[in-house]
Amino acid sequence: RSNAVCNYRCDSGKMIRDYLILLSWLCAVQGKIGYFWHITDIHYDPKYAVQGNTPSNTKCWNMRNLVDGGRMRLDRKLAGKFGDYSCDSPWALIESAARAMRSKHGDIEFVLWTGDALTRNAGMNAELRLQCLRNLTELLHRTFKGQFVFPALGHEDIGLNYTQLASVWQNWLPPEAVDTFVKAGYYTIEQRSKKYRIVFLNTNLWLNPVDSRMLHRSGSSTVDNTQDPFGQWSWFQSVLENARKKKETVYIVGHTPPGVDDHESGAAALNERHNTKYLQIVRLYSDIIRGQFFGHWHSDTFRVIYSDTGLPVSWIMMAPSVTPNTVGGPNNPGLRLYKFETNTGQILDYTQYYLNLPEANSIGKANWIVEYSLLDYYELDEITAITLHDLADRFTQSNDYAFVRYVCDEVDRSIRSSNLALKP
Repeated sequence: RSNAVCNYRCDSGKMIRDYLILLSWLCAVQGKIGYFWHITDIHYDPKYAVQGNTPSNTKCWNMRNLVDGGRMRLDRKLAGKFGDYSCDSPWALIESAARAMRSKHGDIEFVLWTGDALTRNAGMNAELRLQCLRNLTELLHRTFKGQFVFPALGHEDIGLNYTQLASVWQNWLPPEAVDTFVKAGYYTIEQRSKKYRIVFLNTNLWLNPVDSRMLHRSGSSTVDNTQDPFGQWSWFQSVLENARKKKETVYIVGHTPPGVDDHESGAAALNERHNTKYLQIVRLYSDIIRGQFFGHWHSDTFRVIYSDTGLPVSWIMMAPSVTPNTVGGPNNPGLRLYKFETNTGQILDYTQYYLNLPEANSIGKANWIVEYSLLDYYELDEITAITLHDLADRFTQSNDYAFVRYVCDEVDRSIRSSNLALKP
């Protein structure tokens, strides 16, 4: 009996040691879990005021014209401290978003900032636009000391040349990134200690129609309307090809996504030629692409990209905006926190936060709260093109409440149809 007990104990000890070795090996292979914030479409309005009248723009200074019995009357209702659904973001809202990101989860790997930092409404000269970008940059720099914030250009971040912008963001961009950024606003970040890289596109070069202000090149307003504006396509494919050779995985980041905007009856933002080429490249390199992150639509939505044979091969996430002003209607400000595996870049989940704007204005305090977490809310096991394809398919099933959840729990709480597929 004593020998049996000894053998049992010895075998148990060996099993425990083997288990611990296996566990440590699995942890080493999987790497650590990390987090990053995605913020987009801040649309900072430096002229926002709770009171007052600005003749040049009656939309964002509480002087909205409303129809009353067939006559126009002036609405003098005061806007709130943290913003108004008819206005772009005041500084108080932006500061509250920065504080929320720091307090909710300040221990992050990086921040993705996908453009449209400035308002669409207030007429601003180049000097004021530059100062506003500096103010936003300094705020994010203070909020995330010792961490990197990686910006992508939106179509409202124009009127400045790339050299000026590179100077503003010099603390975040390594020299090799600056080299391509000053050329035309695109760059890549290599995570040398990891096996993934981030590619930042200047989608302004592919817009439909192209605005000449978006094509500043080292201080010049030269417009390049060629098949490959400022060489971004050839550069993009070269980066992906080199990443594949190095066995790296890739995030693609930009402001304007491919596909149609369901806010505006299927309006497409990218030029059709460039939209088609983008999808072709993603299909070609879908084996190394771990995620695509965009903004622009001010909407909490996603898209699935399909192969030429109809198989789901990649996905795009569009994050909701910080600004409460949007084409689709009232829009509560949103922030998104991603959870990912740092060695491979595999996206594991995300948590969506939002601010109840009327409540914040009423109590004079911004209380950013969790709206939902993707896996739990939609009952997903993982985030892949296949699982998101299946989720989109569930949206069409009358006996599944997934689409009701999708519609009701978009940050902007507005009801609209959605085309979730990007097929050949």
